[in-house]
Amino acid sequence: MDRIRYQVGINDSRKSRVDALQGKSIFWYKTRLHNLRELYATFIILARTMADLPDHTGVLILDETKLSISRLRYEWNSLDKLFQSSIHSRLCMVVFSGGSIIEDFGNLSNEETKVLSEIQEKLSEKHNKKKPRKPDAFFEILRILLIHWFRGNGPLRMNELGKLTGYSYPTVAASLEKLEHSLLRHSDRSVELRSFPRDDWFKLVAMAGDIRAPRGYHAHRPRSLEDHIERLKEKTENDIACGGIVGARHYLPGIDLVGTPRIDICVHDWDSAKIDKLIRRLDPGLKKAEPGQLPQVVVHSIYRPVSLFSEGDRFKVADEVECLLDLHEARLESQALELLEHFKGKVKK
Repeated sequence: MDRIRYQVGINDSRKSRVDALQGKSIFWYKTRLHNLRELYATFIILARTMADLPDHTGVLILDETKLSISRLRYEWNSLDKLFQSSIHSRLCMVVFSGGSIIEDFGNLSNEETKVLSEIQEKLSEKHNKKKPRKPDAFFEILRILLIHWFRGNGPLRMNELGKLTGYSYPTVAASLEKLEHSLLRHSDRSVELRSFPRDDWFKLVAMAGDIRAPRGYHAHRPRSLEDHIERLKEKTENDIACGGIVGARHYLPGIDLVGTPRIDICVHDWDSAKIDKLIRRLDPGLKKAEPGQLPQVVVHSIYRPVSLFSEGDRFKVADEVECLLDLHEARLESQALELLEHFKGKVKK
């Protein structure tokens, strides 16, 4: 079998490049394609390439497209009215969701079928390695100060705050000025919270959805959440932790929680491809939750230089602030308040 080459030029008059090439099979990759205009434009590019290379076949990979399968089928069946059969017969289209093929169109060869998943995974990983947007500096510094305050770790120097958050000295200083009313400054330029910053905390809770951008997953016939927890126990990496209800029980075993309606997972500096791979391992039936669907698994990403995860008995646990925000997000307000009062009560007066 010919090896797969990525981002290579093909021998046509336009010197164009394709996403992947194996033998005489050309692959184009489109992620999150969301409108018909973009789909039509892609079809035209594919047809032109096929016209220039009559001995090649072309495969369009659509990954996590917003268009429905029924709409894609209608548009695909309409191509024979637009393109000559000599071109249309050499085109195929494959639809991926959650890393798996959910539909294909055209006549894929056995060789093309064998390499599709490898190509999708490679191109998806490349696409999702874009550096994520940093969270708001003020709220990130607030979170770090709260974690240290809850844990009784004492004051932090400015350079330490910079290392923990990834922000420059001027950015840290500007954020601390906004927190001046709640800060205790020391002669060595270190700072700590003097009291719980109530108003700033409520601002953080109110904006947490936008700041954290959670990824929720739902399955129509899900595995039990206990099974998910058991599978998470098998993960020995240092960059994944449990938050939410599981984390709350770690910090406060007697918290007033019945059952585990959802699992919150916190990952440190993961890209989308790695998250998708984890979800498939937990339950291949899990798909991204639609609006109105209650997620059974929620993944939160943090990108600061240090995760600040806690050591649990069975697995790592997300930090105190992360677990509190998870409870608020799950509408477990009374339990979030109970956990918050527990953390505040542990702070040395």
